Amino acid sequence: MRHTLFLATSFAFLGSLASTSLSAAETDAKLIEQGEYIARAADCMACHVGADGTPWAGGKPTVTPMGEIIAPNISSSTKYGIGKYSVADLTKVLRKGKTPSGTHLYPAMPYPDYQGMTDDDIKALHAYLQSLPAVEKKPDTKTNLAFPFNMRFLMGFWDSQNLGKYQAPTGLNEQQARGQYIVDHLGHCGTCHTPRNSLMGSDYEHYLGGAQVGSWFAPNITSDEQAGIGSWSEQQLADYFKNGQMGYAAQAAGPMGEAVHYSLQYLSQEDRLAMAAYLKTVPAITNEEQKQPILSTSIDEEVIALAPVVSPSTHYPEDQLKEHGLKTSDIKDPDSPAGLYELHCASCHSKDGYGQPVSSYASLKGNTTLRSTNPRNLVAVILEGVSFQGASPRPLMPGFSDRLDNEQIAALANYLRTEFGEHADSDIDAEQVAYIASGEQKTSALIRYAPLLAWLGIIVVIVAIVAAVWFWRRRRHQPSVTPRNDINSTDKRIDS
Repeated sequence: MRHTLFLATSFAFLGSLASTSLSAAETDAKLIEQGEYIARAADCMACHVGADGTPWAGGKPTVTPMGEIIAPNISSSTKYGIGKYSVADLTKVLRKGKTPSGTHLYPAMPYPDYQGMTDDDIKALHAYLQSLPAVEKKPDTKTNLAFPFNMRFLMGFWDSQNLGKYQAPTGLNEQQARGQYIVDHLGHCGTCHTPRNSLMGSDYEHYLGGAQVGSWFAPNITSDEQAGIGSWSEQQLADYFKNGQMGYAAQAAGPMGEAVHYSLQYLSQEDRLAMAAYLKTVPAITNEEQKQPILSTSIDEEVIALAPVVSPSTHYPEDQLKEHGLKTSDIKDPDSPAGLYELHCASCHSKDGYGQPVSSYASLKGNTTLRSTNPRNLVAVILEGVSFQGASPRPLMPGFSDRLDNEQIAALANYLRTEFGEHADSDIDAEQVAYIASGEQKTSALIRYAPLLAWLGIIVVIVAIVAAVWFWRRRRHQPSVTPRNDINSTDKRIDS
């Protein structure tokens, strides 16, 4: 009897252990799954991918006016990655911009935005990152900024001037509040779309008003109907986040195409609509130079009504043109702006600029990039092409930087803006194309002259130290002088 009771008790105990272990495993699996979603929403892969495409290996440079900042390995490797990080360590990185050892990070790692992440999301992200396979190698290059930007302790001053300055909006409903959390924190949209102040921190007076990102321009995404996304519907915005395109009017390229490719397409439709709902509440920032609405609300109807057209391809080498039914001589003036368009663009975008809707080749008529008063993205896409896809595959576009010179690109861009973008005129020149291609960014005098100011500061400190030492040594070796009253008293004593 006792033996039977003992066996029953043992089996019950083992069963409870197994049940507890299974429950813990299920909890861990759910936490890791949640963490994977957070990693997607935070767009971690976009920066921390290896140069050879290895996930989480690090090594990708972020180009800044101060130099290239190299993303580190964040795999579970204990030697090269963050395998030794605790949840508290990761929290310190995300909220304070410091490694566990106290080393300051540069804000190319968007901790000014990530500091708003919830404890639960950070815990889930930690669980996911620790579950990743270890990448047992360090990036081939490392961050090596010029003086004085290589002095990381100076980031303490930067943090004191820039962190905690953002005031979250109030009065949002539940959906809008969820969208605000993704836009402002997980998705760190302001990192690209908000212009910078004199210290390269976010200028919140122009929150989401548009800013340069290398060769590209992250557009105004405030609720302004002329220059921003005010005339977009919430569904159109959600579709854009998912597919990298919105109807026939807008296509994501450059850094935005990358964000769709690595991050936004993987969000739930509920979260994409929440982002859209919040963006529609962001106070409008106007741009008086934008004379026409960037979004053409009628272009979808115009394009859908067209019959499919198959255009002969025109970008073949000279020896293949005849085979494909078109010769350079078929174009009246191949060196003219219209000729450049027909030779290099019309095969996909059609001669009338309406593209090929059946094949998802973009329409240039009504295209937001061409309608924008800022030509940067048009020039950048001609130079670099379109390299990323969203959830719905679409044809990618090659860049023409190796086929057209700057004068030809300027002529082609001017033609596209006036012919299809409804601009009365356009005066892009070769010098402007070269400047856009360089990715150079205008910065404040404080940033431009920081090296000079730093050296002058060091010289002043050295001079002050030398002067102080000289003065101290001079005082030390100066002979003491007996006061006049004491001398007179001594003489009187001698006389007496």
